[in-house]
Amino acid sequence: MIKPYTKDADYSYVEGFFPTFELLKQHPEALMMVYFSEDAADSFGYKKISALVPPEKIIFSKNVFDRLASKDNDHVIGVFRKYQDELNPTLPHVVLVNPSDQGNLGNIMRSMLAFGFKDLALILPSADRFNPKTLRASMGAFFALRIQTFESFAAYEEKYPRPYYPFMLDEKAKGLKEAEKPSGAYSLVFGNEATGLDKSFKNDRTVFIEQSSEVDSLNLSTAVVIALYAFSRLK
Repeated sequence: MIKPYTKDADYSYVEGFFPTFELLKQHPEALMMVYFSEDAADSFGYKKISALVPPEKIIFSKNVFDRLASKDNDHVIGVFRKYQDELNPTLPHVVLVNPSDQGNLGNIMRSMLAFGFKDLALILPSADRFNPKTLRASMGAFFALRIQTFESFAAYEEKYPRPYYPFMLDEKAKGLKEAEKPSGAYSLVFGNEATGLDKSFKNDRTVFIEQSSEVDSLNLSTAVVIALYAFSRLK
């Protein structure tokens, strides 16, 4: 019987029909089991999923939902083995340095997919990308991304050398409106929610998101979505 998630477990799980469909579509090889509540027996979602999953991997269990489900209206839980990705070296990357909030991390994943970015580097320590709270916030986007972790930004740079744009609270830096996208692969780099990026990241491509003086900073996921929107439209 599946147990509540822990970071050390070799599996995780996602709640809801749509995220479970995304799991089946993007990473069917990682699927371990699909649990349904009894209320889902006649649903369209059950029929669709059961057509894709071997019968021996489908279980109806009230006990599982009593222990694991975070909402009463979720009727399916997809359990999967944790897996590792490598980033595409020819495409742009989003790099998050020590992100700490699971909700922010999941929202950033969703925003990345919305604007066509599919490669995410996480510099450790980091919020757990496999935590069900992160997966819920991503709304299934997690499974469509390539996500790789690194012990340090230097380790990331060694693996994927390319120009990078650090986003910092530096009014002397270029504003986002002045940013110029390079012709090849590049990375957008963001610090964590509390401290941002330190001065060692500063370079001649450092970007400052123009904002009013009435707030001291933007939420991390808000800053990332603004950057993704802007860079997705640069020529």
